[in-house]
Formats: sequence, structure tokens, C-alpha cells
Amino acid sequence: MNLEEMLSFTASEYLDDRAVLIDGDSDTLWSDALLVRYFNHGARILARRAWCIKEYGVAPAGVIVLQTGKVLYPLHRSILFVHDATPTTQTAPLGRADDIALRDPYPSSMDALDLGMAAAVDGVDTYTGTPLAFSTDPASRSLRVYPEPSADQNGLRVLLRISRLPINELTLDDTEASPEIPEEYHEDLCLYAAGRCLTQPMVDSGYKVDGRNLLAEWADTCREARRDRQRAENNGSRWAFNSTTSVIR
Repeated sequence: MNLEEMLSFTASEYLDDRAVLIDGDSDTLWSDALLVRYFNHGARILARRAWCIKEYGVAPAGVIVLQTGKVLYPLHRSILFVHDATPTTQTAPLGRADDIALRDPYPSSMDALDLGMAAAVDGVDTYTGTPLAFSTDPASRSLRVYPEPSADQNGLRVLLRISRLPINELTLDDTEASPEIPEEYHEDLCLYAAGRCLTQPMVDSGYKVDGRNLLAEWADTCREARRDRQRAENNGSRWAFNSTTSVIR
């Protein structure tokens, strides 16, 4: 549904406040601007709860460009989680680690992700070159790459697979636009907006009950959307032996 369809559907099917009058004051109780505000807020709620907007390597949120000597890069304000990061020069994603692990000069394990750290332990003052691993820090909303990019990596694009919030909000200036969340949830946005309208302070108490019921249904939709996403991501992995937990006797 585009914005024009959503406005018409919400006003006619839920709010019933857009009757065409021959004369007299309009009976419109909730403006289009208010409904658009609720549509945008509902889309953010659903995206945050269900992680229903996923992208891979799509600017502006899903791409960072490496710079010589720079290890920290600000994340786009819409990003909820970075699932993986892959330089355009390779097909395999970078290793993922905790931020503290990439700043620890004495790693507890020696695997591929610790290759640069091993060089530091061996006496190399600064290890630079091809990125090996990355970490994210939600508090500072930043992404760290390791090791420090050298001049050869300057301008290298790293593609991020992310879950994010909507970036382009709906406005009355473009009623042909559609919400960024999946289309199957567009009608549910109308339900959320109607519920918010019917629970406003100036609404009669009887209608507030209807509004609360609509908002409860919306909350159920968000939970179901999250379960759908989790089921879709379930790869059915089988257990396997691990050299760090198995013991030969």
C-alpha cells in the first residue's frame, strides 16, 4: 500500500471521520499529518522489535569506506545490528569479535582472527594491511576494523549485512511512497495508527476501549513478525564435535 491508500483505508475503515459533506464544518477529527506521524512511528516500532528490514551492501547504511590509518567508523543512525562485513575484494566475510578482543594485544587464543595480534606479540609495533576482523560497539555506535588499514586499503568498500530502522519517512509531499517495512505489514500500520488515534485524551471512553484493543492486536503482530523472522533464519544446524570441548582418552 502507498501512503494515499493507507490514509484512505485508515480514515474510512477504522476512524470513519471523512464523510463528504455538502455544507458545514468538516467532521475530520484526526489530520492526515497525525496519521502519517503514527505510520512512521509504527514502522520504527516494528523494525526495532522484529528486525524486519534487512539489507546487504546498500548505501547509505550498509557500506563503509576504509581510510588509511582509521580503525573506527561511525555506524548509520538507522542500524540496529551488523550481522557481517565483507570487503569488496573478497567473498568471505570478515571475522567477528568483541571490541575488547580487537584491542587486546595479548589474545587468549591463536586462531585466524588473532593473526594481527600475534604479530604484535612477536614485537611488531604496528600491524597494518588487509582487514581480518571487525567489531561493533552499540554504546558509541561505531564499527572497528582490524588491523589498521594501510595505504593499499584506502578507499576499499566494506559491505555490511544489517538489520535497520526505516531511513526514508513517509510525508504528505509524496503520497505515492510506501513504507520501507515489508508490504504484508502495511495494513497493520493502519491498525496501529487508528489505535493511537482512538486512545487520545479527547476521545470518548467507549472508543478508547476499541483503541486499546487495536493496539493489543498490533503488539501481537510485532511478536508474530519477530517469530517469523527467527523461523526464517533457523538453518537447522546439527551439533558437531569441537576441539576446545572434546577430550581424547
